[in-house]
Amino acid sequence: MKIYIIDDNKYLQDKSLDQLKKLVKNVFSQLTLPNKTEICITFIDDPEMRKLNNNYRSIDRTTDVLSFPQDNEFLGDLVISYPTAVKNSKRYKTTIKKELQRLVIHGILHLLGFDHKKKKERDIMRAKEKELFGFISKLKI
Repeated sequence: MKIYIIDDNKYLQDKSLDQLKKLVKNVFSQLTLPNKTEICITFIDDPEMRKLNNNYRSIDRTTDVLSFPQDNEFLGDLVISYPTAVKNSKRYKTTIKKELQRLVIHGILHLLGFDHKKKKERDIMRAKEKELFGFISKLKI
């Protein structure tokens, strides 16, 4: 399993990067993904995220996470706006660590085809997120 993390703005410290990789490995394991599965997670700022969101979704505002699924062994790319994650952590009264965990889990599920546009899809995705977040919480990553 290969986990690539791009953090050109140096939002995360080495310890946080290691914890993020451990999180992804455990989520992949829980989802029974093959050991050769690869993912790339990139952290960017809000202006970059707004541009991506506008280019790929025609939504002219920033968002917290975008998922770009691929195929075969490379699951895809997750792009996370770190400043928006910080805002969300304050808004939801949680730590930035837990918010990033939530975004990574959410993004991985999108890469696997989960969605939340319709109520039934949203209920299924939220249940899976809750299950994975509960699993990760027990590991104390």
